[in-house]
Amino acid sequence: MTDKKPTKKQSKKVKVEDDCLIPPALPKGELHELLFRQSEMEAEKIKEYVEWQAHGKEKVLHAEKVASERIFGRQHDVWDVHTDKERWWVVTSPTNLYSQALMPSLDYTLSFHIGLMARVEARHEPEGTEAEQEFLRITNRKLVQASEAFDLSDEAEEFQAVGMRCRECLLALVKELTQDSELAQGEELPKAGDFPAWNERIANAIAPGASAEHVRGYLKTTAERAWRLVNWLTHANNATRTDADLALGATSHVVNNYAASVLKLRIGAPERCGRCNSYRMTIDWRPELGPTGLYVPRCEACGAEKLPATARKPRKKTRKPSVR
Repeated sequence: MTDKKPTKKQSKKVKVEDDCLIPPALPKGELHELLFRQSEMEAEKIKEYVEWQAHGKEKVLHAEKVASERIFGRQHDVWDVHTDKERWWVVTSPTNLYSQALMPSLDYTLSFHIGLMARVEARHEPEGTEAEQEFLRITNRKLVQASEAFDLSDEAEEFQAVGMRCRECLLALVKELTQDSELAQGEELPKAGDFPAWNERIANAIAPGASAEHVRGYLKTTAERAWRLVNWLTHANNATRTDADLALGATSHVVNNYAASVLKLRIGAPERCGRCNSYRMTIDWRPELGPTGLYVPRCEACGAEKLPATARKPRKKTRKPSVR
């Protein structure tokens, strides 16, 4: 007796029962509800960035932080972003995006990003946040000029010129830090070119009291030593590239030390968030607020902002006279 093979009609009726069922893929637009330990505010910023880069032609369906790595003291976060048309890697600090179709490897993309950003930064763009750059526009411009002069220098006279530019940068720093502030008010103010006296005055205002003794001393000492160094370099007939590099780094360090602290003091920014009590406070520059723009303290933890009173006042609506 031979076994008959089932016909096509019979094979279709055969039902295979199996307990291992593969569920369908979850909708990408709902994945964010299943994520843990991810800041909604950070994810929202990434979504806005990608849609802005796509000029509104793509809609972000899902954004998930998949890696974080600190390299040379800078934190780089990598995001896996799905849109309705494509899939992207978004790497932060500074932020840039890369197509996963062209760069499927996360590790390669991160290495490429770090190298690319290193080349961009070699162009001597101003450091600091957008608010700090706006606050010290003249100082940053002079610091960039000093950096460019250093790159082109080969002889002692050119290294001396770098020292002169650094000296001008420190004087511009003092002027911008004290302009239209209480630091420039009172009797017997120091002369415009007396950097050590202004440095003493600014450091005392930033770090007052016995508890800030060491911070105050550090600010004063580093700025004073930088001032002595750049003045020495200006007149050093046997100046070397190492000397010029040291002076440039010292000048940049002083600018960074004072920029954020004096800006916080100027606008009265709180050290802690009034809503969530976090110390993750930053300052945003909002050129769209007011006729000349405003500095707005913002909490990076919960997103709370402290808008100045002038920014809260709504515009009065004027009723047009009716025509009868």
